[in-house]
Amino acid sequence: MTHLLFLTGLIALLVTGCGFTSTSPGEAVVFSRFGAVDPTCYPAGFYFYNPLTTSVYHVDVKVQKFEVRADASSRDLQDVHTTIVVNFSLDGSKCHEIVKTVGTDFAARIILPAVEEVTKASTALFPVEKVIQERPKLKKEIEDGLKVRLAPYWITVQAVSITTISFSRDFSHAIEQKQVEEQNVQRAEFVRQQAEKEGQRQLALAEGQAKANRLLQESLKSSPEVLQMKALDKWDGKLPVYMGSGSVPFIRLEQGKSP
Repeated sequence: MTHLLFLTGLIALLVTGCGFTSTSPGEAVVFSRFGAVDPTCYPAGFYFYNPLTTSVYHVDVKVQKFEVRADASSRDLQDVHTTIVVNFSLDGSKCHEIVKTVGTDFAARIILPAVEEVTKASTALFPVEKVIQERPKLKKEIEDGLKVRLAPYWITVQAVSITTISFSRDFSHAIEQKQVEEQNVQRAEFVRQQAEKEGQRQLALAEGQAKANRLLQESLKSSPEVLQMKALDKWDGKLPVYMGSGSVPFIRLEQGKSP
């Protein structure tokens, strides 16, 4: 019975020219009666209104994403192309002011030009080689600038991200060539260091061998027995027939023959 009465009343409202609207969580409602925006931003709920005299605006007050490709120039006048992502939210208590002063297409009217202008101004503070090296600083410059720029429109900037950074084709080619040259220099330096280490190793070996030879010569001069020991180390065990003049001859002894 309750449902029947509700449906009957709803049909009667529709027949008599009344309408209704409802919103989801995270949305607000703004009514405009005879072209004048009501000075209230209504929270999510169920509302009746007169569709003949009243317009209804649904405003998303959750955190939203706005992405734009922004072109700028560095401090040394090199082209810099970036993709900027802005996470923002609208003041849920002032959304009627946004509708009245800007309209529902606030993203195109307010956020887009603000991102483009602030990105140009922020990028111009950095030389081109610092744009990537100091990316966090550039991001902070853009984020701080947007917060100041959008606050008067009851738009709160939650976060800013720089998702891509690119340069002109000529400059990108120049960067690639520079990287190749730096790699070649590093490779040549590595080869030089290896050659230097090898030279030091060979010098150390030569010095060690020279020292050993010098010590051996000194030993031979001071102790002839060492030379005899060297000769014995190399002797194959066979007696020679005759060794030098002025020394004791060695007579070959042949077995099996009588004198």
